[in-house]
Amino acid sequence: MNNLPKEIERKFLIRKPEREFLASLPESDITEIFQTYLLPEDDYFGSRRVRKRGKNHEWQFTYTRKHKIAYGERIELEEEIPEEQYILLLQEADPDRETICKYRCCVPFQGQKLEIDVYAFSEEYATLEIELTNIQQEVNIPEWLEVIREVTDEAGYSNFALSFSQAFPEERENYGGE
Repeated sequence: MNNLPKEIERKFLIRKPEREFLASLPESDITEIFQTYLLPEDDYFGSRRVRKRGKNHEWQFTYTRKHKIAYGERIELEEEIPEEQYILLLQEADPDRETICKYRCCVPFQGQKLEIDVYAFSEEYATLEIELTNIQQEVNIPEWLEVIREVTDEAGYSNFALSFSQAFPEERENYGGE
């Protein structure tokens, strides 16, 4: 299992930035994402999902399986798939979860790639993910982002959990939702 591809990242809850501001950043790239979680296939991979991602109605489709191995680290098997396979896999969608609708702004900052996810269900919050080569690597966060706190490995902030609740934990507490 040591030769499987790893995803190492830290995640932060941030105040939702305006889309126009994000689009104005040098080298920013904004794409729409529709992410649907599927029923489990086996005990090893904690989640399976399909994703439709693109802009200007030009889409890329992927199938992903993930398994947590350590703080901020997961095995991630991801493959590009044809639209037909994406449509077939949607039939395996977990009925207890809703599709995550968000846009992602990828922007370089001080040698790192920032991934800012802005979710359709939240007026107040978004997330920032920074992929790393190791979990101890220092992260550089621009002062134009308002970080509320780090949420790396907090289950309630995973896209998997958000697909069930369609709200950040702070919003569920504020509005009495589950």
